[in-house]
Amino acid sequence: MKILIGDTWYPSKKAAADAVRAVLYRYPVGFSVTGDDAAFLADVLSRHPEATVKIGCGVASFQVERNLGSLGFWLTRLDGTRTDWSFLACLTPPTHKQEVTAGFRAEVRDEVQAFKTQAFDGIRIVRCPITNEAITITDAHVDHDPPFERLLSDFLTSITRTIAEITVEPTQDGATDTRLADRALGQAWAAFHRTHAGLRVVSRSANLSVLRRRWPALSLADIEAILRAQGHDQGEIDYTLSWISAARDVVLEPAPEG
Repeated sequence: MKILIGDTWYPSKKAAADAVRAVLYRYPVGFSVTGDDAAFLADVLSRHPEATVKIGCGVASFQVERNLGSLGFWLTRLDGTRTDWSFLACLTPPTHKQEVTAGFRAEVRDEVQAFKTQAFDGIRIVRCPITNEAITITDAHVDHDPPFERLLSDFLTSITRTIAEITVEPTQDGATDTRLADRALGQAWAAFHRTHAGLRVVSRSANLSVLRRRWPALSLADIEAILRAQGHDQGEIDYTLSWISAARDVVLEPAPEG
């Protein structure tokens, strides 16, 4: 599907995303985007599903910042206030299911991180149960077994709720996490996750290979959301999505960053 940004047509979402990523990687973290690159980002931002909220009183400048381990764009308004924004949302606005699933992931992120820290308590190296690789805490990722999607489905079934009935909190400046609007629901899910989730520390390569075995049942958008939540950097995400996309012979449909 062609994408129009400003007065330029891109042959696909992937081509448009590549053009934006070229700007993203051109600037060091904390630096402002300048010149034609800034004008290009303004055109990209105009496509955002919440462009009016993000732009506010007007955009003074764009910056490259680090969000939850990966690079992303922020903007500074004319009044000095700042917020993050997702260029992927400008190319493929997130579905309701993706936003809600991201909210459920955010509710248990601290628990998952604590599990990872505990696994390396007093230990410098552990063995990956899938590949037998020696991994350190900086190389490790936490995998759900059974998969996160199945665990969430079981939880929703247990409370007789559906994704369609659940909402997330409205966008707030600088809030890179998506949170469930119903705090009681978030607490119930966190308790369910603590009781039923099977977590294991695995290597990055093993985590990618596990994900690839699951990919026929997942959309590319869901795969990117999973990778991002698990802490993979943008290079790994791009490589995996390209691999899967080539195997499917379809256009990339990346998930929102935030």
